[in-house]
Amino acid sequence: MDWLRREEWPWWQAGLLLGLLNMAAFFTADYYLSVSTTFSRAAGMVVGLVAPEHVAANAYWQKVKPMVDWQFMLVLGIPLGAYLAARLTQNSVEFTGSLPDMWVSRFGTSNAQRWVVGILGGIFVGFGARLADG
Repeated sequence: MDWLRREEWPWWQAGLLLGLLNMAAFFTADYYLSVSTTFSRAAGMVVGLVAPEHVAANAYWQKVKPMVDWQFMLVLGIPLGAYLAARLTQNSVEFTGSLPDMWVSRFGTSNAQRWVVGILGGIFVGFGARLADG
């Protein structure tokens, strides 16, 4: 298990393993690894709590049912796996609230600006992913 505790994985090894995982997912589940549909399903579940009739009548959610499936579990596992990977490294990652110097020189230290940039970036990435069908 010492190979799991390496300080850093070369990009090509991580990419190769991710590609193999994607192939395994495609051959076993007949679907490729993706996460953008999960966010749409989660939105359908949240909306279904307050307006279930809207979810039932929505054409998109009739096609893509709001449910917990293996992709939903993948989305939950991504931050958990990242945390475990950070903790398993030989020189364990130190979690701090400090900002990187490049961020501070570009945007400053405003928490409100960090939230705005983060939310807008997430919206643009989500929109692009849905526009490209994942």
